[in-house]
Amino acid sequence: MLSNQWLQNKSFIQWRLFPSEEDNLYWEKFIQDNPHFQNEIEEAIRILKSIKLNTQKLSPEEKQEIFALIQKNIEKKDKQRHLRLYLTVSAVACIVLFLVLLQPLFIGKNEISHKNMLVVADTTSVNQKDIQLVLANNRTITFEEDADIKYDKKGGITANTGIEQIKISKEATKETTLNTLIVPKGKRSSLTLADGSKVWVNSGSTLKFPSTFKTDKREIWVDGEIYIEVEKNKAHPFYVNTSHMVINVVGTQFNVTAYDEDMDYSVVLVEGCVDVSIDKEKARLLPNQMLSVSTDQISVKKIDVNNYISWKEGYLQFASEPLSNILKRLSRYYDTPIDCDNSIAQLKCNGKLVLFDNIEDVMKTIYNTIPIQYSHEAGRILVRKK
Repeated sequence: MLSNQWLQNKSFIQWRLFPSEEDNLYWEKFIQDNPHFQNEIEEAIRILKSIKLNTQKLSPEEKQEIFALIQKNIEKKDKQRHLRLYLTVSAVACIVLFLVLLQPLFIGKNEISHKNMLVVADTTSVNQKDIQLVLANNRTITFEEDADIKYDKKGGITANTGIEQIKISKEATKETTLNTLIVPKGKRSSLTLADGSKVWVNSGSTLKFPSTFKTDKREIWVDGEIYIEVEKNKAHPFYVNTSHMVINVVGTQFNVTAYDEDMDYSVVLVEGCVDVSIDKEKARLLPNQMLSVSTDQISVKKIDVNNYISWKEGYLQFASEPLSNILKRLSRYYDTPIDCDNSIAQLKCNGKLVLFDNIEDVMKTIYNTIPIQYSHEAGRILVRKK
């Protein structure tokens, strides 16, 4: 999604935050002259509108200060020159982020064989904080930055990090031999499979997949969280396997959260239809439904899908979400241990939280919004009631 480029365009942000008649005329003409940008601009406007502004009016001096922050941050990003695959907004996001504090609530498996399909690379020669692509011939490629990796129909690979582009010719391996993409905590990646399906891989996740698919079916294995847009092909069904479940799709968009280290896991369907098999149980999901499993209890309910897929756009959206769950997601995203005091663990929050380049800015935003305090101790963040 290319709306990201407009959310880092200082002229565009100034127009959306502080519109003037001159800006309105300019952007109306720009869209009219460049209709191919219209969908991207409308998506960027939708995102900015969805992140609520404080109702307090700003003085001209405050507006100028905010715009200066936008410009400074954008110039900094230009110098960094690395590709961001997810929505990152400048420090001004502190202004546009909102968290609505709801009524505070304080309250006091069987494994399937696919789990063994997940492997890790040789840890003796690579930095465990780097993204690793372990090819079928055991060659390992590492990426220090978030990576966008694409396989073509013949198994050739192109990888972009924003700093460099790597091209690898087709590996001389059988189609059934699997590659492994390891995305550590604190990193994200996207992967286009040989059939054109695209996968967004979240922090702390491992994805196993073939360079090219078999003729009868397409199949991948996941430990962690992915969002996937499956290329439609009724003649070749697509399967997503985790250690907990098997998801059978034809062509659809959905999110899978299935970290082996967690007791809870889920499937959220955005578009299409999927069948989820868990041991002997099977359930069919329709759009805007979530199947969740917690302590061996399986449930299906209607949900707002954006609460579960917004991470791929660089922000978290949540509704009546316990603070402990939000902090857990931040801990994975930034690869920083976060301990939450039991007295506020179940504090319910509702809203959107922009994911800054560093966790300190995020924690400051939470601190300024809800009654918590935090400190850094021995490489961990400790969160307590204010």
